[in-house]
Amino acid sequence: MGQRDRGSYEQYGNLFFVTSTIVGFVEVFKSDSLYDIMVENLKFYQDKGDFTVLAYVIMPNHFHLILKVNGDKSVSECMGNLKRITSRQMTAHLRQVADQGLLDELKTQAKKEPAVDSKVWKPRFDCFMITNEDTLRQKIGYIHDNPVRKGLAGDVTKWKYSSASDYYGENRGTLKVDIEWHCLGY
Repeated sequence: MGQRDRGSYEQYGNLFFVTSTIVGFVEVFKSDSLYDIMVENLKFYQDKGDFTVLAYVIMPNHFHLILKVNGDKSVSECMGNLKRITSRQMTAHLRQVADQGLLDELKTQAKKEPAVDSKVWKPRFDCFMITNEDTLRQKIGYIHDNPVRKGLAGDVTKWKYSSASDYYGENRGTLKVDIEWHCLGY
């Protein structure tokens, strides 16, 4: 859902299930370095106070987040900032490691997108407002099951770039998440 009247929805809540995808569904996350760029930027915006992450998964060609947008920020502003910076940093990293094949594939796929500034991410993102606890629990389960459904892990807690290990008490994942839902008043 692009900018299509998103503001009218945001007046009703600030807890969102967000999905964003790499252009052409290219599997750009092939190294820990690229995953780390995503995680570090999520940490940066979370520490800055733009949003609180309740659950996440970063997959080879997309991510899912459940986040509570804080203050006067909008989900569109938060995702725009995150995607713009990570796109620049991932592109710079691929240039640094001379992965011309992946850069060329991204460039080819980006030309198929309607936004001229699209480099890594599709210009739009999908966003679903969460308004009750049952839906929140369902979306968290969906996020955590994603690597297992895609055959990337045999167990939800074994995918490094997910909050599943936080929720199942095995250990802390790569990103701090609010598993107690304190940001929601729990």
